[in-house]
Amino acid sequence: MENKKKHIMLIVPMLDQGGLERVCATTAQLLKKEYAVHLVVFNTTGMIYDVSGVDMTDLKLGAVDGRIGKAVNVLRRVRRVKQLKKQFDIQLSYSFGPTANLVNVLSKQKDFTWAGIRGYGALSNKTAMKLVCRLADRVISCTRIMEQQIDRQFRPKRSAAVYNPCDIEQIRAQSKQRTPKEFDTFFARSGKLIASMGREHDVKGFWHLIKAVHLVRKHLPETRLMIIGAGDYSSYKTLAKQLGMQEAVLFTGVQANPFSFLRKADVYALTSESEGFPNALIEAMAVGIPCVSANCLTGPAEILHEQYEQCMVDSQTFYADYGILTGIFHGQKDMDAQRFTEEEQRFAMELETLLEDEQQYQTYREAALKRAETFGMEQYLCRIRELIETDLTD
Repeated sequence: MENKKKHIMLIVPMLDQGGLERVCATTAQLLKKEYAVHLVVFNTTGMIYDVSGVDMTDLKLGAVDGRIGKAVNVLRRVRRVKQLKKQFDIQLSYSFGPTANLVNVLSKQKDFTWAGIRGYGALSNKTAMKLVCRLADRVISCTRIMEQQIDRQFRPKRSAAVYNPCDIEQIRAQSKQRTPKEFDTFFARSGKLIASMGREHDVKGFWHLIKAVHLVRKHLPETRLMIIGAGDYSSYKTLAKQLGMQEAVLFTGVQANPFSFLRKADVYALTSESEGFPNALIEAMAVGIPCVSANCLTGPAEILHEQYEQCMVDSQTFYADYGILTGIFHGQKDMDAQRFTEEEQRFAMELETLLEDEQQYQTYREAALKRAETFGMEQYLCRIRELIETDLTD
């Protein structure tokens, strides 16, 4: 019966784009069969995620400018959420991201409050983190490493790590669809294809990747590179041209179905300076692509190795259970086509070996397919359900 279901509130600033927004929408869809889910959004303008069948309240209290305006906005949000918690008799409330977390803990009624931390940016605001960790009943992180750091630094009442969910079946089904015809010529060329995914942002370290692929091409001249994601990429196109490989690098731009592009690749490469939880790594593994990743904080080590604590030396190369981890990249952004760092050379060497060593390639391909299943929807739902039942029955 509907009235016997536990009432869960999910709180998110927007549903227009981004990782935490996607996770919130996915959580709402997964929980709605077993719980009475009430979704609260500060502002639904530009909403793209599917929350059909979920009870949703738009507070119409989007972001505002100015310190006073922001403070007043927080108070308005807190007042409205407090009213909604009373109205729906909320037993557990789960918020996503710093602004939602603040509203959640300040509007606490009889509900058990979860504050969701999705990236390292939240940890930099120590004042807000201390307040949230003091008031929240549980802090939910997206990696175990992040959970451990929050425990050490902010000492929340309770904590847990819950990996982001990936719809493995949907990813695999979409990967089999045809890529747009405009890319046929590039994909028809001979040679191995290295892929990476992400928006144009320095944190992704794409200049390292372009330089590493250039080094690979000295021994495997037909090797190509594909970068999938939004952005202008003009400076990266210039770098590729200076390295004489402009015809070998494809910038696809943002794609509605990136998985059909991923399936064309032979190896997936991650060169980020930092990550919250790199979903793209799992998405590549889901379609059977072996991975070479920089051992950055956080996510790659946990995804690619069972005993991730064994991979804490970030300057070494680890042949992990499910992929290859290389040392992190040092130094500032360097678009000089004549300079190559030691880390870029090491990364190139691992890419090259993986492309040439058939036994290693097949081992990591099979391992990738197996590992991706760990991050499926059912596993995520089981973990969330376990935590809900634990916290509401204690």
